[in-house]
Amino acid sequence: MADPCSKGMGTKASDRNCIPLCHYHHALHTAKGWSALGITREQGTAMAAQYWRNWPGRKAWERANG
Repeated sequence: MADPCSKGMGTKASDRNCIPLCHYHHALHTAKGWSALGITREQGTAMAAQYWRNWPGRKAWERANG
C-alpha cells in the first residue's frame, strides 16, 4: 500500500524534501511506501533534511530562490 501522506502522482515535492533514488527504488517506494525501502517515513524525512543540508549547491539555490 502506498504511503497515505505522500503527494499524489503528477505532483512534485519541494527539492528540500527529496531523496535521490534510482528508478527501481523510486518505483518501489511509489508502489509500496517507505517500508519497502526498509525505513520509516520519519527516517526518510531525516535523510532528506540531512541530504539538503549537505548538498553542495544548497547555498546558491537558496540565494536564487529564497
